[in-house]
Amino acid sequence: MRKIALLSLTLVVAACTNNRDRASSTPAGSPALAIIFDETTADRLDDADRRLITDILSDSETRVRRLLRDLPDSIQVAVGLIDRDVNVVGGVIGRADAPGAVTLQLSTVFPGGIQAAAEAALASAAFHEFHHLARGWTIQGNRFDPGIPVAAVNEGLASVFSEEHTGVYFEEAYGYPANAAEAAEWLSEIRELPADADYQQWVSGEHPDGRSSIGYRVGRYIIHQ
Repeated sequence: MRKIALLSLTLVVAACTNNRDRASSTPAGSPALAIIFDETTADRLDDADRRLITDILSDSETRVRRLLRDLPDSIQVAVGLIDRDVNVVGGVIGRADAPGAVTLQLSTVFPGGIQAAAEAALASAAFHEFHHLARGWTIQGNRFDPGIPVAAVNEGLASVFSEEHTGVYFEEAYGYPANAAEAAEWLSEIRELPADADYQQWVSGEHPDGRSSIGYRVGRYIIHQ
């Protein structure tokens, strides 16, 4: 049964890997990066905040473009602020909205403030979301079929990519069970889910049994396997 499960897992990973455009022929460094602060956000940031955020995102885009040839020729990053506790992921959350479009939000209540959040996790979040852009795992214009296993693989790939190239990882948020049998059980659970299973419950939110971010956690386990 383990061999069958691993073969099935390999096919899911292969499908996710192959379901993308060929590498862009655009030379690294030439595409534009547009960093947008809405009016409300801009009013709450000082010059040092904006400079730090811009420098981190520009550096991240340059580094990721050297690693991922499928990155869109131009990227728009909308930067916003949130007044809630997301300390478990370093004070920064993000999403890949559409091909070439990412939103990154920094917490104003992170210990040390906005600059501390930017230094702690902005590059990590950018690497994660830029990886989604390269693969086409976006909210609008998504290239992939539905299903929690597909989501887990894509999130796992982005998480491991970001972790390996930034050195930043949040165990409390995304760690999978150290017990191999338990981790394998989590994988079996998501493999048996219907294609329309609730994304919030199984990937990014809270499960009724108290677990959180199951898809992210299982995704890392899949990639590590």
